[in-house]
Amino acid sequence: MAIKNSTDFTIDCKGELTGNQYTGSFTCRTKLSMREALAQDELYRRILGVNSQDASNSSKSIAAAVSYLSAHVMKSPPWWEKLDSGLQCEDINLLTAVNNACMDAVEKEYLALAEEAKKAETALKDLPVT
Repeated sequence: MAIKNSTDFTIDCKGELTGNQYTGSFTCRTKLSMREALAQDELYRRILGVNSQDASNSSKSIAAAVSYLSAHVMKSPPWWEKLDSGLQCEDINLLTAVNNACMDAVEKEYLALAEEAKKAETALKDLPVT
């Protein structure tokens, strides 16, 4: 049993501020290496700048979403690349939609792995004792 390395999700979202329609498919990592996890944390802190602990909650949420997506998204539509993985995004609802869809896709893979483990445990319990 092992979790898949990547999973896919799609977005179909209209920007609240720009009115642009954003549609496309993404591929994201389901797990990160230590280097990738550290890079995600580094980007989070870099976005918030000096005294990041004093940043507003909304700034922390944006930094968390952008850094998460930067670490997890492997393939994306051209419009996402033009938005610099969310840093140039004017529509907070788009950033939220992409982040939530990515997190949901990753969570779905972990839930599938847990279900697989549960089935294996049940199968082991059903084996005759010799």
